Amino acid sequence: MDLEDMSAQMAAADTAAEAAADIAAADPTNRHPKKSSQTCIPCRVRKVRCDGRRDVCQNCERLGFTCSFQDAASPNQDPESLTSFTLPRRRVRLACANCHSRKARCSGETPKCARCQAQGIECVYRPTKRSGGVNNAAQQTHQVGTDSEIESVSSEPPEKRIMTNKDNQGSHHGPQGSDQHNFEPHGVSTSSGSSREPLEFPDEALIQRTFNNFFRYIHHVPIFSFLHRASLMQRYHAGMMDKALLFALVGITSLLMDLGPGTREYGFRCIDECQTMVLQDLENPSTIKIQALVLVMKHRMLSRKFTTAFMLAATATRFAYALRLNYENPNLCFLARESRRRLMWALLTIDSGINGGCLDFTLMPSESMHIQLPCTERNFEFDLPQVTEYLRPVPTRPFPDDVGSLALHVRLLWMRSRVLYCTKNVLGMPESEHAQLPELVKVLSEELAGFNDHLPSSFKFSESNLQLRAYSPRLCVYIMIHVWWRQCHCDLYRMFLVGLKEALPQSGLNRLDPQFVSYCARQCYEHALAMTDVFKLVLSLDGGLPVTDLDLPVCAYQCARIIYFAYQTNQGEIRLTSNQVHELGARCLTVAKSMDHVPAGASIVSPNILKYFVLLLNTYAFIGRGP
Repeated sequence: MDLEDMSAQMAAADTAAEAAADIAAADPTNRHPKKSSQTCIPCRVRKVRCDGRRDVCQNCERLGFTCSFQDAASPNQDPESLTSFTLPRRRVRLACANCHSRKARCSGETPKCARCQAQGIECVYRPTKRSGGVNNAAQQTHQVGTDSEIESVSSEPPEKRIMTNKDNQGSHHGPQGSDQHNFEPHGVSTSSGSSREPLEFPDEALIQRTFNNFFRYIHHVPIFSFLHRASLMQRYHAGMMDKALLFALVGITSLLMDLGPGTREYGFRCIDECQTMVLQDLENPSTIKIQALVLVMKHRMLSRKFTTAFMLAATATRFAYALRLNYENPNLCFLARESRRRLMWALLTIDSGINGGCLDFTLMPSESMHIQLPCTERNFEFDLPQVTEYLRPVPTRPFPDDVGSLALHVRLLWMRSRVLYCTKNVLGMPESEHAQLPELVKVLSEELAGFNDHLPSSFKFSESNLQLRAYSPRLCVYIMIHVWWRQCHCDLYRMFLVGLKEALPQSGLNRLDPQFVSYCARQCYEHALAMTDVFKLVLSLDGGLPVTDLDLPVCAYQCARIIYFAYQTNQGEIRLTSNQVHELGARCLTVAKSMDHVPAGASIVSPNILKYFVLLLNTYAFIGRGP
C-alpha cells in the first residue's frame, strides 16, 4: 500500500468518527445533567452575590423581594426571563434636616422622626428632586429651609443651612423655601400678612458690595468681629447662608457705608424684614439668629431707636442662654467656639452700654460668662487654636505678649461697667453712707491703673506704637482701648465735679474730705486733657482718623464737656487760657465730625451730638477771653 492509499483511509475514518460523535450528542439520553444556578433572578438583575439559600435567599428575604427559588415552575434562568424580570422600586428613606445637619441616624418616620420627637424639636423633611424640589410651588410653601427654622436648641452649631438656590446662570434668587416669607423668582415677597410693599431680595451686585465693604471697613470694629469671613463666604457660595443674617448685613453696611443710591432706605427695610423673621420664629433659637439680632440692635441704636434695641437685647440674651453659649463647648472645633465667644462678648458689650450702670436693666452679669476671652485676630482668621484667660478674676500679673486686642477691649469695657454701677449706686445711696466712697474709688482706680501697667509694651500708648498701626485694621481697637481707659477715669471722677449733672449733691460732697474731692476733680480734668492728646496724635496720622468704635463721638463729646465745665467753674485749677480751651474743644469736635468723611462713619455722628458741640462752643467761647 502506498502513501496515497493510507491518507485516503485515515480521512475516511476521521469523517466517520465525527459523524458518530454528532449522532451521540444529539441523543438526549447521552447528555450530562446541567448544574442548577446558584444565583436567583433578583440578585442576578441587581448584580449582587447571592448565597443560593433555598427557598429564599438572604438578600430577597431582607429586602422583601420575591425570590425565584420560591417558584418551583421556573428553577432555571433563561435570557428571556432575565430581560422580562423587573425589580420593585424601593423608596430610599431620607433623613430630616436636623438629623442630616448633625449627621445622626434618622428613623425616617413622619411627621416626626424618633430623634426629633424625643428631643422635642421641629422635624422637617426637605423635598427631593423627584417630588418637585425647589420648582414645586406647593411644597415650597410648606418647606422650611432657613437656618432660623431648621436649627433648634439641641441642633446647633449652624454651620451649613440652605439659604438661596441658584439658577442656570449661577446668580442667587429667592430662598429654597420658607414659611411666612416666600419669594418669587425675582425675589419679591408674597407675604399677604403685611400691607407694606413686598421687599425685593438683594441682587448679586449689592450682596458682593456688602461683603466687601463690611469686611474691609466694619468688621474690625470690636462689636462686629464675631463673623469669620472665609466661613461666611463659603456658606454663601454654597447657597447655605441664612436669609435673616444676609438682610442684617445689608442693612448695617448700607447704614455705615455708601453702597449706592437708595441702598440706605433699602437697608432699613432689610433690617425690618430680618427683625420680623427672627421674632416670628422665637421657638427655635440659633446662633445665627443671635448674630443677626446683634446687627439689628446696632442698626436700631444708630438710628436712635433705643427702645427697640433695648427690647431686642432681652430676646438675644434669652437665645444665648438657651443655647448655653455662655459655657464652653468642647465638642466644637476651635473656629466655631471662638466665633461663639466673640458673639457673647459682643452681647455683653451691648448690654453694658444699654443698662447704663442700672443693675435692674442688666441682662448679662459677668458672673454668668464661663467662656474664655477672644483670641488674637490672626489666630481667628487662620483657625489657629489659642488658649486665653477668663474675664474673672481681675489679673494681678502682666498680660501675655500674645494677648489679643479684642480681649483687652472686652476687659476694659467690663471695668467701665463696674465704674458705672458704682456711680449709679452712689447717687442713690443715703448721704450717711458716703463715708465709704473714698475706699470704693481707690479700689476702682487701682484696677484701672493695674490694667495700664499690665499692658505689653507694644500695647502701651505712644506715638511710635500709633504710627506702627497707622495702616493696620487693628488701629481702631488700639485707639479705643486708650480712649476708653481715659473715659473710665472721667466717669469715675466726674461725680465730684460740683454742679455737673452726674455729680453728687453739694450736701453729700460736704461730708467728704475737701482734699479728696479736689483730688478727684483734678484727676477728671487731667484724664480729659490726656484724651485730647490722644485725639491730636490720631488726627496727625497720614490716613487721618480711621474707622473706630461707634461710641467715639460720644467720648469726644464728654471730653469737651468736662474741659469746658472745668474752665468755667475752676479756672485757676485747670490753668488753661480761653483760647487753649476753645482749641481743645474744636479738636474734639473735629474728631466727631471727621467720622462723616471716613467709610463706615457717615451715620455715627448724631445730629444731636453736633448740636451739643456747637452749643458748647458758643456758650464758652467768650468766657474769660484773655491773653
